Amino acid sequence: MMNTTYKQISFIKSFTIAVAFSGLLLLTRIIKTDSFFFLFLVWNLFLAGIPYLISTLLSIRKVNRFIFWSGFAIWLVFLPNSPYILTDLQHIRLSSLQSVWFDVLLILSFAINGMIIGFASLQMMRKLLLERLSMKVSNAITYGILLLCGFGIYLGRVLRWNSWDILQNPVGILSDILKRILFPIEHINTWAFTIGFGGFLVITYQLIQYYQEK
Repeated sequence: MMNTTYKQISFIKSFTIAVAFSGLLLLTRIIKTDSFFFLFLVWNLFLAGIPYLISTLLSIRKVNRFIFWSGFAIWLVFLPNSPYILTDLQHIRLSSLQSVWFDVLLILSFAINGMIIGFASLQMMRKLLLERLSMKVSNAITYGILLLCGFGIYLGRVLRWNSWDILQNPVGILSDILKRILFPIEHINTWAFTIGFGGFLVITYQLIQYYQEK
């Protein structure tokens, strides 16, 4: 337990440094260009950190089954925000020739931080699942979650839904989801997008797992 806590504290310190670096890049761009356009990256990274906060809270102490699975559901809703920042690379098309490579670095720094905090949260949640379920089931759920993240990114980037809409407009978001489940052929682009991003997350996660096991 002590070793796990030490690792978590060390991770938070390192992650804080990484976020500070991203913030420094953003501040530099604001000063150089007198534009606050990329300030939305801060909000997106904040959303990316919510799943880590939830998984940390669930890990602090033992909770009953209802609280755990309720927390898991909320965590799952917010998790796609972590890899979502990758799609902010689309804004590069608005960059000038003078700033394009700096903007690539800026967005990637935020995106990588988002993925790191997301995978860290997923690792914590997987450990919590292993305390309640078998390894086979826990692994299946973990990879299923990564594929669902691909779908969540589609809902956010293409259909422009966000995590809060589950409370604000549940009928609308559920309608869009059901259309794509009931009529998959008519929405083939949805599933191509989902499999593409979901597959990328699965492969990345497996590589990280392989390295950690070594």
